Amino acid sequence: MEYNKKKVLLFSLLKALQTEFFGIFVMLFFWAVAKAMGLFANIIFGFTGLMCVVCIMADYAMKQGEIARERARLHGDDVKESFGLAIGGVAMIPSYITMLVLVLSKAGAVGNFLPAYKILNACYFPFIDIAAHSAKVSEMSNLTFIMTGLFPLLYLISGWIGFRLTYNQVDVKEKVVYKHGK
Repeated sequence: MEYNKKKVLLFSLLKALQTEFFGIFVMLFFWAVAKAMGLFANIIFGFTGLMCVVCIMADYAMKQGEIARERARLHGDDVKESFGLAIGGVAMIPSYITMLVLVLSKAGAVGNFLPAYKILNACYFPFIDIAAHSAKVSEMSNLTFIMTGLFPLLYLISGWIGFRLTYNQVDVKEKVVYKHGK
C-alpha cells in the first residue's frame, strides 16, 4: 500500500482543527480564572494553549513519520524526512488565513475582526489577550501582529521535528537520559 501524502495533509488540517477545539477549552478555563489570577493566568493558560498545538501536531507527525519510514523501507515509497514540513505547513494555513483577515481589518478593508480572530485562534488567546486586551483592532499594535504571526509557526516546527524524529528512528528518551561516550 502506497503512502497517501494527500490524505496525510488533509488530516493535518483536521489536527489543526483539533488543536483549536482543545484551545477553546483552554480559553474557557482562562476566562473563568483570569479575573482572580491576573497576568499569571495569561502566562499559564497561554503556555497550555501553545502546548496543545505542539503536542497534538508532534504526535500526529511522529505517527506519520513511523508509517512513512516503513512504507519507504518496505515498498520504496518516495517519502523524504522533510515531509514533516508539509504536514506542519498545511496545518498552519487556517491560522494565517485568519491573520490575513485581521490585517485587512486593521487596514479598514473589513470590519473589526479581532474578537473573531481571538476565538478562531483560541490556543493563542491568553497571549494575544496580554498584548491586545481591547476588542478593537484599531488599538492593536504592530508588535502584536508580529507576535500573532509567529505563533502558527509552532505547527510547522512541531510537525517537522516530530516527523523527522520517527522517520530517522531517533529515540529522544535515550538521547536525553543516557550519556554516550564519543
